[in-house]
Amino acid sequence: MIVNVLTPESQFNWHFDTNEFTITMLLKSAVSGGHFEYAPNLRNANDECYKDVGAVLRGDTQQVTRLNLAPGDLQLFLGRFSLHRVTKNTGLSDRLLLIMSFAEKPGMIGSVERTRELYGKVTDRHIEAQAQRVRADGLMD
Repeated sequence: MIVNVLTPESQFNWHFDTNEFTITMLLKSAVSGGHFEYAPNLRNANDECYKDVGAVLRGDTQQVTRLNLAPGDLQLFLGRFSLHRVTKNTGLSDRLLLIMSFAEKPGMIGSVERTRELYGKVTDRHIEAQAQRVRADGLMD
């Protein structure tokens, strides 16, 4: 469980989660910007669906939904299969989100690159887990 902080002028780019299932609760909204957007079920456990993913990354919004979350809103989310992001925080204060992540297989640890991208550092355990790559599917992280 972590608290995700989206500082002013920052954003979270399009991505899929490493884990299968996430519960989030918005603790504090951005004053402006900081919107959660997602393309539901854009890929599945057997197919990366590169064509559809590429369309969203190139700006096609036909499959994209924007949620207007308010503080206290609870969200159950399958981020492993739904491409998602948080748009740029254009306000002057932080956006705060509580994230609880769950995985089907015990021992699932995020990749070194992804962990460093999200948290700015990795531990020895991340490096050790890289070779084992415990996942419930063969999808890219």
